[in-house]
Amino acid sequence: MRRLLCLAVLSCTAFAATPALAETHSRDTDRRVFVIIVGDKGTVLSCRQRSPKPACVALERAGGDPARLPSRTDAVCTMEYNPVRVSALGVWGGRPVRYERTFSNSCQMQAAMGPLSQF
Repeated sequence: MRRLLCLAVLSCTAFAATPALAETHSRDTDRRVFVIIVGDKGTVLSCRQRSPKPACVALERAGGDPARLPSRTDAVCTMEYNPVRVSALGVWGGRPVRYERTFSNSCQMQAAMGPLSQF
């Protein structure tokens, strides 16, 4: 009888916990957060689905991958060498994302990163 009671309690606990686990999983797959560091400045970008922020819209179109952001083809940049390092670490749709790249100068970085570089 004791074994049957323990089994019943464990079964109820498992069923009661299932919605909470599903809700947690749903929140994790909806999570879209980045820490972006450009040179010596940094910011946290938090995007909810259908966010109006230009950086969030650009990332949504790129599937959350900063490497897939479309570069501006009309940008006119000098050939000076003044390197700018960009790092982005975050989660997009429950998937971890890590991005690092060094650009020759800030103009080339802005042309490649678009609104993600403007903070």
